[in-house]
Amino acid sequence: MWGLPSTEKIHSAEDWFVLLGYDAESSIPEEDLTDIQHLINTPVAYADVVSILAGTSVLPVSDLDIILKAKDMNDLKSNIHLSNATQQLINSIQIVVRNQLKLSIKEKISFQDGIRHDWRAIGSFGNYDFGILLEKDPGELHIIDHNSIFLKWNSSHMNFIAGDHQLIGGYGLVAWRSTSVHKGFETINTLPRHGKGIKGYRSSNEYWSTRGIGGEQQTQYGKFTYSLGRTFQDGYLSGEEIKLDKTGLHLTQNDLLKQNQLVENAATVMWNNDHTQYQLGVLLNAQSVEDNEGGKIQHRSVSIFTFGRQNDLHWFGETALNNHSSAAILVGTLFSNGSIKYLISLRYYPTNFRTYRTQPFSEWQGQEEGEKGIFQNVQLKFEKHIISLYSDIAEKIADNTITTINNIKYESGIRWQWHNKKHRFKTQLRKSNQLQTTQIYFPNKIDYDINCTTAKGQYQYQATKNLGVRWQINSTFYNDESQGLGVETWFNWKISNFVITGSWITANVDDYNGRVYFWDMNLPGEMRSLAVSDNKQLLGLKIKMKSTNNYQIYMRWRSAWKSMNFSGTADQRYALAIQIIF
Repeated sequence: MWGLPSTEKIHSAEDWFVLLGYDAESSIPEEDLTDIQHLINTPVAYADVVSILAGTSVLPVSDLDIILKAKDMNDLKSNIHLSNATQQLINSIQIVVRNQLKLSIKEKISFQDGIRHDWRAIGSFGNYDFGILLEKDPGELHIIDHNSIFLKWNSSHMNFIAGDHQLIGGYGLVAWRSTSVHKGFETINTLPRHGKGIKGYRSSNEYWSTRGIGGEQQTQYGKFTYSLGRTFQDGYLSGEEIKLDKTGLHLTQNDLLKQNQLVENAATVMWNNDHTQYQLGVLLNAQSVEDNEGGKIQHRSVSIFTFGRQNDLHWFGETALNNHSSAAILVGTLFSNGSIKYLISLRYYPTNFRTYRTQPFSEWQGQEEGEKGIFQNVQLKFEKHIISLYSDIAEKIADNTITTINNIKYESGIRWQWHNKKHRFKTQLRKSNQLQTTQIYFPNKIDYDINCTTAKGQYQYQATKNLGVRWQINSTFYNDESQGLGVETWFNWKISNFVITGSWITANVDDYNGRVYFWDMNLPGEMRSLAVSDNKQLLGLKIKMKSTNNYQIYMRWRSAWKSMNFSGTADQRYALAIQIIF
């Protein structure tokens, strides 16, 4: 029992992910950002709340169980077993009985190494969902150089989608989200979350979507989901490998030369069936990728995934096979009750393992690099204290023998958090050791080639209802060669119809290996971080103009000096965004 339910609220998706404990070096799927921002800013029906939260990848499994069993919004708000972050999110959602037309329009223009333009509209009307994205990167010539659109029709037993979409199933071995699960303190929430079927594509990441048609049909034998698409992608073919540019950014002439140089034809089918205690699913995909010079590479893959629960014990796993290698495997078990969570997961990915939209939970991302590893994560709660620990041992698959070892990495971390209504403390320590050479390890001790330690401390003070202040210190120690230290002073001030956020970061960093991370001044739909890799002073200011007429205007300014004494010419970055909600 943790006392009475929280009545606190959050005001942006960024606030929520910080409250969940995500570090600035974490990768957060843009589709999750969009979903959470939609819940906070747009009045929705209760059924939509359940559907959206079930489709995100970051909600703790224990919270999801409560949400799926709740009768209504009042039942959720009064539940004392929800995590503090989810409770504050629930408190921030506006419920309507019926909303025939829902529409959110967002325009963003940023000035950094050129002009980046982003316009998008997301909405629904009756049984239809739709989305439009128009984007221009700094190196592109046309204002709508990249465009994306989808229209989805929903019914009680069938959904159909046309346009850019994504089929999400399993745990990352064949078809997953635009970013893989990040290794860290919050992995205990994200790793056990499997995919949720067909969705319209609402991310600006140009690599992940499929352009074509898709749908899902609920039958007495389970749910059948399919996707057919012909999609242009950035990259090139090299022998039997597909070299993709996954960023989708076009800043330089070299970026533009890779733009839309590949065309992918793909067909994916998924079947899954929910039983009382477990779920079972199968994914099949056939993919053909061609370049402009007549080159062609074909892939086929299949996976089986499962998820189940028995009281406080949850298990999950997926095994996948493609036409070029042996099977890849990810399995895990999560024990969760009111005061303790424990996750253990094993993985094995062979070399040359590549599938349709693979985003495996892994240390190495290269197509030719397989690995095996074991990950563990513990979270303990005691009154207002939360202690989190994790460890991961990963070995790159190579020609090792019984007595030799190479390409191994060991990473671990510990975090302590405490908070009340006015004060919030967080401290954490992470350490990684990596071996990049072959060594005879038995009976000798491993002499790691790379040793990196990062430490962070944060204190946040809510002085009044309208004024919050935060201080943060981050440090990095890399071998005996590099080190970095960064300090941030941050404030958030609400006055009348404005919210003013300020940030001052000062950093003393030897080189890139000693870099330190901080969250940027993010606008709606962003969760970008700053990697400071040299001596810098950074000042930032963000102004949000609130309105009771369902629109918000945002202005952001960031100035960076490459010195500790503000000398020289500062790098100036600006952005303007407007969000309108009907």
